[in-house]
Amino acid sequence: MTTDRIAPVREVNPRKSPILRLRVVLLALALAGVVGWLVLSNLAQSEAEKNPYEMSRADGRPRFVVTKYAKYFVPPDAGVWQRLHMAWINFERRHHMIRTTFSFPATPVRPCSIDGLLAQCMEVTGTRYLIAVEIAGAVEFGNTNTLSGPQWVAAFENALQASKTVMCYDYATKRNFEDNLLLIREKPGLVKVVPLSKLADYQKAGLADAGFKQVK
Repeated sequence: MTTDRIAPVREVNPRKSPILRLRVVLLALALAGVVGWLVLSNLAQSEAEKNPYEMSRADGRPRFVVTKYAKYFVPPDAGVWQRLHMAWINFERRHHMIRTTFSFPATPVRPCSIDGLLAQCMEVTGTRYLIAVEIAGAVEFGNTNTLSGPQWVAAFENALQASKTVMCYDYATKRNFEDNLLLIREKPGLVKVVPLSKLADYQKAGLADAGFKQVK
């Protein structure tokens, strides 16, 4: 006589199997939709990131460079879920879905990168800046006191408009020139930065509204 125990066999309720399969299918479709959406979003961004400087160098036409959020990169050996997570974080940053409180310590006045600091301004307020390709130089900027994020953004925007010696490059004539800058707000969350002497060219190209409102 054997004393081995026989494990009971668990029967599967046939009425639950179709529901389980449906849930698996729906989950797979949802995951595929998320992956596809993130891929298309990244492709659209890559298309928009064609070098406008080289394009203007070739045809001499006015163009804008759009401020971009810094990207988070993942190591080559990262798993699928980590890649999806970082892709989602990059998407949130591009659409300013993550709000953070900023403060800026006092810094001495010094030459500052215009596109670099405008990208920081976008990190603070979510406002996108469209910078004319002609703008090539730096601007003198600094602050004597610790400033909140919005205060620092306002101070830098004021410094941009106050400077009259910003170095620029004319792609049509292939010459350098100095100019002061206009900050044009045509709608909330978007500011265009254009050299004063090039405003007519941008309006003629349909890139700037003739009835612009200068940022104060």
